[in-house]
Amino acid sequence: MTNSKTPAEMIAQGLSGYLGPHMARSAVKTFATKALGRPPEMLVHSDIGPLLRALRPMLRTLLGAHEADNVIAHLSKEAAA
Repeated sequence: MTNSKTPAEMIAQGLSGYLGPHMARSAVKTFATKALGRPPEMLVHSDIGPLLRALRPMLRTLLGAHEADNVIAHLSKEAAA
């Protein structure tokens, strides 16, 4: 990652335009804890893929399948930069 944001901050910021900032942070916290077993502040770069996969069903419900897949692809590409 080329910026100084943590993985959780990067994902929450990317989702905030779709879910709002509070809901984006809450979603990252919930899914990090449930899917990865750690709080968001303990996530590392390699957790981005698994976290995005865990978020996918919720995003597909809220945004629709196509838009959710676009958001996940964008966040994955941004994380790889």
